[in-house]
Amino acid sequence: MSNPLSSEAVVLRMVNYSDSSLIVRLFTELYGKVTVIAKGARRIKQGMIGLLQPPNHLAVWYHHKEQREVQNLAKSEFVERYPRLAGQLPKSAAAMVAIEMLDRAVQDSDPHPVIFRLITSTLRRLDQLDGDERTVLHFFQLHLARQLGFAPHFNACERCGRTLSSATMNEATGRLLCTHCQPHDTIRMSGPALKHLRDLTATHISQLQTLSPAKKSSREVGNFLLQHLFYHVDGMRNLRSIKFWERVSA
Repeated sequence: MSNPLSSEAVVLRMVNYSDSSLIVRLFTELYGKVTVIAKGARRIKQGMIGLLQPPNHLAVWYHHKEQREVQNLAKSEFVERYPRLAGQLPKSAAAMVAIEMLDRAVQDSDPHPVIFRLITSTLRRLDQLDGDERTVLHFFQLHLARQLGFAPHFNACERCGRTLSSATMNEATGRLLCTHCQPHDTIRMSGPALKHLRDLTATHISQLQTLSPAKKSSREVGNFLLQHLFYHVDGMRNLRSIKFWERVSA
């Protein structure tokens, strides 16, 4: 057998397979999204189930064959642990929203090293930051959209070009328009919410604690980013983690 491929990876999903094995979906830094089988992991390799849980950050080695959809996992070990994610519900819920969004947004075997750095930085920040998981999650959602090529434009109306002091989202096009071009719609963005979006664009993830949006502005931004991703990414509307996140972050 050839030498296994190796990469850092974030665990996206794990499911039981047969009486002894696990099927694990990984987002690898070098090879994109990959599905592997950890044979015998439930039976003889104590601790493997905990190791292969989302959203763990691992180093993995697996045997790759082009014609095979599920590759054989040879070895895995922790790169970085996030101990506070498991013990605090808002942190855990925000992490799972980010992981599920990432799973829906990227394709198999399509590497995105910048998005890999984005998700690991997001998980690290969620683990370290005390409070305001919402701002970290919004940062991830905004920059995920940017890296996938559909960054929202929130400085000028996309119909008339006026500078936006407030806006509404056209749900048919996913664009932000000024209230002159579209006076009524369900998704509204106030001036403070637009400022918060601009701040999220200009602020490094390590400095997010310097942002202090009002709760109303933060909710407007969160609603807009969700709808923006729903519009652009197939299957994003079916996220299982969103309702739980909304309950624990209320």
